[in-house]
Amino acid sequence: MRRGRLKGPLGSHDRPASALGFRLVLAVFGAVVLLGGTIAALLWTSETWLVVLLAVGFVAACANVFWVSRRLRYERPRP
Repeated sequence: MRRGRLKGPLGSHDRPASALGFRLVLAVFGAVVLLGGTIAALLWTSETWLVVLLAVGFVAACANVFWVSRRLRYERPRP
């Protein structure tokens, strides 16, 4: 493990690229799946606890999308 500040362009040997782009895709996919599950549970079941549980999961997934996108923006700043 190298110590100190990493220098060089993103994706080089000195500063390897992170997997934040892939994590953002997974986070958005998870949010879409939870949204679909919440809507399906709302329409097809009368279980309130299931709708609330999936809705809370959807809100948490949206927070994750926001967090990953902020980290990605910090890592790859736009000029």
